[in-house]
Amino acid sequence: MMQTDDKNWSSLITERHVLLLILLLGGLAGAYLFVYAGTSVGMLFYLLPLLLLFIIVCLSSPIRCFFLLYIASYFVMGVARYVTFPMPTGVILDILILFNFLCLCLHYIRGNPIGKLYFNPFLIISIFWMIFCLLEIINPMSTFANWITTVRNIGIHIVLFQLLVFLNLDNLYKLRLFFGLWGILIILGSLKAIGQKYIGFDHFESAWLYTFGAHTHVIYSGIRYFSFFTDAANFGCHMGLGIVVFTILSFYEKEANRRIFCMAVSLIAFYGLMISGTRAAIAVPFVGFAFFILLVKEWKWIVLGVALLVLAFSFFNLTTIGNSNGDIRRMRTAFSFSEDASFNVRLENQKKMRSFMSDHPFGIGLGASKHANEGDLIHGIATDSSFVFIWVETGIVGLILYIMLCLIILGFGTYYVLFVLKDNRIKSIVAAATSGLAGIMVAGYANEVLHQMPTGQTVYILMGIIMLSPVIDKKLSHEDSTV
Repeated sequence: MMQTDDKNWSSLITERHVLLLILLLGGLAGAYLFVYAGTSVGMLFYLLPLLLLFIIVCLSSPIRCFFLLYIASYFVMGVARYVTFPMPTGVILDILILFNFLCLCLHYIRGNPIGKLYFNPFLIISIFWMIFCLLEIINPMSTFANWITTVRNIGIHIVLFQLLVFLNLDNLYKLRLFFGLWGILIILGSLKAIGQKYIGFDHFESAWLYTFGAHTHVIYSGIRYFSFFTDAANFGCHMGLGIVVFTILSFYEKEANRRIFCMAVSLIAFYGLMISGTRAAIAVPFVGFAFFILLVKEWKWIVLGVALLVLAFSFFNLTTIGNSNGDIRRMRTAFSFSEDASFNVRLENQKKMRSFMSDHPFGIGLGASKHANEGDLIHGIATDSSFVFIWVETGIVGLILYIMLCLIILGFGTYYVLFVLKDNRIKSIVAAATSGLAGIMVAGYANEVLHQMPTGQTVYILMGIIMLSPVIDKKLSHEDSTV
């Protein structure tokens, strides 16, 4: 008799009924929280299942986690204008990095394949640089609070992002996925800036523009547009990096849809660079394409590249064509260094720094230049350059190490393209990445962009891709030989 009753109950109560009961109870609990705990708590309760589902979906795929991290680095600073996070934006990125490694561990434990750690010479040099930055905590002029806010982005992330590249982007398909994502983000960034120019700023953007950004973004020649980036310099230089990378990729892409996409990204990035009003950003495509000319061994690209560079230089430096357009007029001033007031101010600031930096071979401490108090050596003197920033905070010793780091990755990229890589698909990616890095590093002398989100994270990812390229090249040659 009891068994019959149990069967009747099991037939009456199905999984659908249980789900409806859970939804009903959840709805009542949410309504209670709305009334007695407030709107924000009620909304958080209702969004919690979606958040849990999102976490489960991300944990099921390491590449999704990696892309989530990169997307967050792109948007987190822009979102911070609208939302007050309960923690610093850098900590949010750190949590996502840990989430990525957790996902990789779970994926590996379940027996799923992941990429392998590729301990190469550049990674070892990067680890040495990271250790040097970590040891800056004992600099007597530094404080723990200043050190912890800076060491992650300039010292630790360069290693962690390379490791994530090795473990996630270990084949050509995944590399193309990354460049597809990056291209979409560049388009979104440019469209946002175009919206600021032709539609206008919202309340939060205006509040930032006319307070913190007023003296650098509202200038005599007009407004410098910054999209959802930290500032116009970061935005403009990042667009310049996109121009170089996606233009070179379009040269070698055989599939029509991908070639059109790359060309579209580079064109819209160029317009974004123009309206950013960042004169140093113009150096990125000029230097990047000049470096690319040195990498290629095909005369058609050498002749075409030299002709385009000479034509572009002549247009900006030897003519006044287009001066009625404020964006073109502002870009043209980048070719007149002696007449550039801001450039001369930076030279004067560097003279002031030299007066005391000789006494500090290991710098004045990480974070000190951004958190200077009245009476400090650096108080009232802007670094305004990634390399000057490194020099001031880590001293001449740190600057030499950092410049070596930059030159070594360019050397590896050049060596791989000219002598190691056989597959043209991966060779084009490395040529684009190396040329883009050459351009952004030169811009890093004039602007403090190499460690800003998302440009810094993009630079670290491109470094990892360059060093991983021989491994992928071998996989591609093996696949071709077994076909």
